[in-house]
Amino acid sequence: MGGDDFFKTRMGHRFYEATMPKIADQLERLNMNIEALVAELRKLSAPVREQAQPPQRAEQAANE
Repeated sequence: MGGDDFFKTRMGHRFYEATMPKIADQLERLNMNIEALVAELRKLSAPVREQAQPPQRAEQAANE
């Protein structure tokens, strides 16, 4: 039995019918959690960035 026949075995069938869909679901869940975490970090860091860089006056911005 070659490597191409894995899907024909009981273990291969279980892998493709149960394990792979679970992996895909968990990857989707992980991605959603990472996106939510990044959004929260951006909210938290926005005020810090605004405080770190004082707003430029129009005259200074025109000279740069």
